Amino acid sequence: MRALTVVCALLALASGAAARELSFPLAVDYSLLQAAIARQLHVAGGEGVVWEEARGCRSLVLRDLHVERSDARVRVTARGRARIGFGLFGWCLAPVGWDGYVETFARPAVGADWQLRFQDLESHVYDREWQRTTLASRLWELLRGRVEREVGNVAVDLGPPVSEARALVRASVDPARAGPVVAALETLHPTQAAVDDEGVKVMVAVDLPATAAVEQAPEPALSPIELQKWQGALEHWDAFLVFVIKNLGSIARRGDVRDDLLDLLLTSRHQLLTVLASGPTPGVDPVRQLFLDAWEQLRAIVRRGALQGGAEDRVVRFATFLVAGDILAALDAAGPGLGIEISADGLRRLARTLEPNYEGDPVAYSEAPDAALRELFQFHEPEQPGGGPSPGTWWWPGPGAAEAADVAPPDLATVVRRLERWVPNDSEREAYRDAVARLLSDVAERAAEVNAIEARFRPVFAHLVPTVGWQESCWRQFVEKDHRVTFLLSGSGDVGLMQVNRRVWRGFFDLEKLEWDIAYNAGAGAEILAQLLNRYGVREGRGQVENGARATYSAYNGGPDAYRRYRLARVARTERAIDVAFWKKYQAMAAGRALDFVLCIQGWSPSRTQLSVVPRAATPNSCMRSRRSSATRTIEACHISIARRPIASFV
Repeated sequence: MRALTVVCALLALASGAAARELSFPLAVDYSLLQAAIARQLHVAGGEGVVWEEARGCRSLVLRDLHVERSDARVRVTARGRARIGFGLFGWCLAPVGWDGYVETFARPAVGADWQLRFQDLESHVYDREWQRTTLASRLWELLRGRVEREVGNVAVDLGPPVSEARALVRASVDPARAGPVVAALETLHPTQAAVDDEGVKVMVAVDLPATAAVEQAPEPALSPIELQKWQGALEHWDAFLVFVIKNLGSIARRGDVRDDLLDLLLTSRHQLLTVLASGPTPGVDPVRQLFLDAWEQLRAIVRRGALQGGAEDRVVRFATFLVAGDILAALDAAGPGLGIEISADGLRRLARTLEPNYEGDPVAYSEAPDAALRELFQFHEPEQPGGGPSPGTWWWPGPGAAEAADVAPPDLATVVRRLERWVPNDSEREAYRDAVARLLSDVAERAAEVNAIEARFRPVFAHLVPTVGWQESCWRQFVEKDHRVTFLLSGSGDVGLMQVNRRVWRGFFDLEKLEWDIAYNAGAGAEILAQLLNRYGVREGRGQVENGARATYSAYNGGPDAYRRYRLARVARTERAIDVAFWKKYQAMAAGRALDFVLCIQGWSPSRTQLSVVPRAATPNSCMRSRRSSATRTIEACHISIARRPIASFV
């Protein structure tokens, strides 16, 4: 049936109406133009001699080249100095010197050979104060022709990136449907060039074949092998994005660029979870929308971070990357009938435009910790507990605390060893609660210190970490399943005490430790919360510090785009319930009223100030239950947390 559908589509393309022309812009950034002009004027890398005769008696030296927009033209400026004299027997007679600025205006034009050049040049010269002088003007009459000739000889060759784009698109089409695509690619041609704030925009036209509507029969459900391939395509996309982000981050000097890269990565990974949860749709490219959603943000980061003042070869590589991606996105948006799929081969080829000599596979997916990713975003490895209690740690201030005040608490390492694979029974609830409280207090203090959380947010963070543990897992790392102890795992891949999602945080932490080491899981959750607090919570907590906790949790639960969710008027009912539940828990934690409710053993109300003393059988509204104990082994739906995400088919 699928083969018949493809044949029908090809016949429709072959017999359809006349092709339609699609036009879209390709941006040639000013940084790329600046690199090309600098190379032509011999000033690449700093200062260069544009012209020299008679052993320096006649010379023009330029530096500090800059290219920008000036209405409908390109403006090229440079700092320069010149010397004009007469050479005689090794002497320079009557030399005239000048030190100031050169300014040239030009109109960009593009030819059928994909060469971007400059026409209609107009040049001026100024002194150090950007003022015109008679001396400078006379000297400029002798030099103008040389400068304008050099600028006029500048050519930005768009042929290589366009060829790369053609190859990329070919690699993104099923061979059975490649005919119309290849034919369309051969019609790619430039039409005109115009100037805007980003650079020179070259309009490109392509003749798309007319596509007739083809009635497609319902496709059967995917086989297990096809399901595995579907998931693999999504994993290749995630690996590609990590490769590009690390490549960009390695050269980005600005902190805001790195923040935007982390925002892009986390947002894309939360979208990936949504795709996994919804499952595959036969015939639909799972990567397409992820690519299109990320592309605009990615290209903006490239322009701001990679194309500003970089080396020429790097600028050219990133320009090729952008042109190829722009063409792929434009053809996908305008020609859905072409059947473009963004395959692993296509992503691999696009990634290698950035690093042609990269020896590994840029779309290889791995769950191993990635030291380069951690270093790029300054994430810290959770520390193992030391040999004694750290300053400021506390024992749970619940009933019986006063009587035990004269008893020294055990060191933290002992507490963590006790928590290993511990699923408490009824008689162990208090000891278990106190041990987890001690652990969460310690990891919160450590994370606040290493991430330099502001002093006024330290109390907020101290309450935030245990509250999130309450919200996410009812302070549980381990549960009993089929009479065996295992780690807590949600359907969407959230692991353990802090429900750290192993796809969202792939590469940042050790997956096996997240599963089986409660101290590591708690430390990872605290590290994530500290990072999100510094990036999103602080800006929301400027007026009221507690809003920093609410914003941080919204971002923890829903990704960077969700950090304002807690205060928006229009929010999905489930997400609203999650944020409300968190806020009530946080207020109880801050007021010292959390008590045993952190274990979700019994029904909880924010107004309650003491533990229930009624018999266990009279407390049926527990969010955590077990066949044998009210100290549960499983989490049920009544507990509103990150576990309420849609269930993913693959985790």
